[in-house]
Amino acid sequence: MIRFGAGLIVCLLATTIAAHGQGAGQESAADGASEGRTLFRTKTCVACHGRDGSRAIQNYPDLAGQDARYMIQQMTDIASGARMSGPDPRGFPRTQGMKDIMHLVTQEQRASIADYLSKLPAPKPRPLDPAVDSARLAEGKQAYAKGGCIACHGPDGSKPVPSYPYIGGMKREYLVLQITEIKAGVRRNSRVRSMLPFASKLDDAKIAAIADYLSQIKRNPD
Repeated sequence: MIRFGAGLIVCLLATTIAAHGQGAGQESAADGASEGRTLFRTKTCVACHGRDGSRAIQNYPDLAGQDARYMIQQMTDIASGARMSGPDPRGFPRTQGMKDIMHLVTQEQRASIADYLSKLPAPKPRPLDPAVDSARLAEGKQAYAKGGCIACHGPDGSKPVPSYPYIGGMKREYLVLQITEIKAGVRRNSRVRSMLPFASKLDDAKIAAIADYLSQIKRNPD
C-alpha cells in the first residue's frame, strides 16, 4: 500500500484548488468579454462605431483599445446631457442617438461594454487622403508639443494619464471635430474644461496639423 504524507496531500489539494480557481477566473473573464461584446452589438453601438469598435463611420471615433474608465465617463456624460455635440448633417446633435440608447443601458452594462472594448487591439492608422509628408507630420508634432497636449495625453497621444483618452491613432476627422468643439465651448463635460486654455490658442491650421500627426500614430507594434 502506498502511503502519502500529510504534506504531500496538502500540496496536492492546494494545487487542485489553485487550478480550479484559475480556471474559474478565466471563465469569468471570458463571460465578461462575451457579455460586453453582445451588449456592444445589440445596443446599436455598431451602427456608428463599427462591429469591433475599429471601423467607425463619418467623424465618429474608433473605440477599440480605448481607456475603459474614460469610456464609462463619456457614456455617463452623454446619457445625462453633460457631453454635448454640434449638429450632424441632418441638424441633430451628434450625441443624440447615443443619448437615447444610453438610458436603456445600466451602469453595470456600460462597464462591461467599456471593458470589452478596452481589451481589443487599437486599429491601425488610416491613410490620409490626400496623403501628407514627413514635414507635415513634424509640423503637427511640434504644434502638439507646444499646445500643452503632452501634459495629459503623453508625448504622442498614446500614454495618457489615468482616465484620460488615448488620442494617438484616432481618426483625423474625429480629432478635428473634438478640438474645434472644445475650443468653441460646445463640449465642456468632465475634465474637458481643462483643455480650453490650450485649445483656445489653436487656429484651424494648427488643429488640422495636430490631427494629421496624431492620426498616424501607431499604438500597436507589429
